[in-house]
Amino acid sequence: MNNRVGTAQFVEIAAATQFQGPGALITDDYQKEITDILRRNSVLDGRIKYVPATGDISTYYEQNTVNGGEFVDPRNPSATATSNPRTPHGVKVKALTNQVNFGHYDVTLGQQQKNFAELKAKDLDDMLNGIGLAHGKALWRGNDTNLAVPTTLQYVGIPAQITNTFTVGVGASIVAAIRAKVAAMVGSEKYEVRPTGIYIHPIGHYHMTEEVRLAVESGKMSDPFGKTVVAGLEVPTIMTAAGLLPIIPEPFMPSSENKTTASNMDYGIAIVTESMLEYHYVGEKGMYLFELGTTGSLQEQYVGVKYGAPVAKGPSYAHAYGTIERPAIPTVG
Repeated sequence: MNNRVGTAQFVEIAAATQFQGPGALITDDYQKEITDILRRNSVLDGRIKYVPATGDISTYYEQNTVNGGEFVDPRNPSATATSNPRTPHGVKVKALTNQVNFGHYDVTLGQQQKNFAELKAKDLDDMLNGIGLAHGKALWRGNDTNLAVPTTLQYVGIPAQITNTFTVGVGASIVAAIRAKVAAMVGSEKYEVRPTGIYIHPIGHYHMTEEVRLAVESGKMSDPFGKTVVAGLEVPTIMTAAGLLPIIPEPFMPSSENKTTASNMDYGIAIVTESMLEYHYVGEKGMYLFELGTTGSLQEQYVGVKYGAPVAKGPSYAHAYGTIERPAIPTVG
């Protein structure tokens, strides 16, 4: 498979002939199904909660206190009036687009060769998949810094929204760090927090499972992992103060070179309450597909559009984001 775009040129038929013989002149053909296992979306997108946006800036209210309640003399009861303030929050709706053009000559030639329908369907699908890919990456890596007053056209990535953070040093236990952070969240007297999933960079996931394997084989601990099916995958679960939580490898989770040790990487990990991760959309949960008609250059134009933005509600208590410092392992591709 070649990802490069070549330059067309004239060739002699002999150069394209595979075999010549009595009653046979065989030239190159190709399989109609194109080899393609390219990634097109994130795991999180299949589990995030989609809700209609309330406006160009989608607004919701958050309550952070329950006031009142005091002990009094039962023979002389009295009470003081209280109120519970609610804070408004907003997220600006963003837009993603992609486009594909089909030239008239190529369309006509493809129809004559009986292969245009399949190629057109795939190209249209891939045009929309390009939007899904950009969307999936930006859920985690979007570079905007303000939800309501945008500084860029991208999303504010989920890690950038979460203010409850932690780090796992190169010699520290990943399993212990996860359990400690979940315990701290569940132990809150103010918020009734119940995390539901742990998203982790696949290489961070490897280091975590390797840590467990070595400890189990040395007899220092029993295997803490169970199994469950999440988003079409069988993944390990870990017992925490919030119960068994699935540990989900997420390829778009951020990673970066460690600032003090260049041979190490900081791999991202997010402990989330998935019911409080929302995608505020406009119009369609998915994407719009528009056919713009034939232009003056005799090209058919198709455009895809997606409107929306992610928001992590309760960023200081419902979720936690951390980094795991471990030796770097290069990814493939």
